Amino acid sequence: MTRSTPIRYAIAAASLALVVWAGFAVYLLAQTGTSDVRWTRMAWVFASVEAVAFAAAGLLFGSTVNRRRAERAEETATANERDAHAGRALAAALKAEDGGSVDGPRAFGGDAATSPPDVSARHARLAHQLFP
Repeated sequence: MTRSTPIRYAIAAASLALVVWAGFAVYLLAQTGTSDVRWTRMAWVFASVEAVAFAAAGLLFGSTVNRRRAERAEETATANERDAHAGRALAAALKAEDGGSVDGPRAFGGDAATSPPDVSARHARLAHQLFP
């Protein structure tokens, strides 16, 4: 699965924000001997960089988790779609075998006393073919 260009840019920007945050953290650790005023100003700027970096980390980790969930959801939807098509085909076959009666004894699959055995067997084979 290939990622689209905007997502690549977002991941690149998020990675860059994390690198800048790490670099700034190392820089702050190196500046422990500075005056209180300078340290306070640097810490204030660091808080802003930190907020952006943590949002970027959320994007990176969240996109990985959501991508996996989306792939599983697509697989489930594909399987459900196949079953739905098979169910429609089975319903159409049963309706065609029924002859169009709405309130007759075979309207919902037939009655054992009124359905010929070959029709019931065909229906069972068709159901097994469509839903293995």
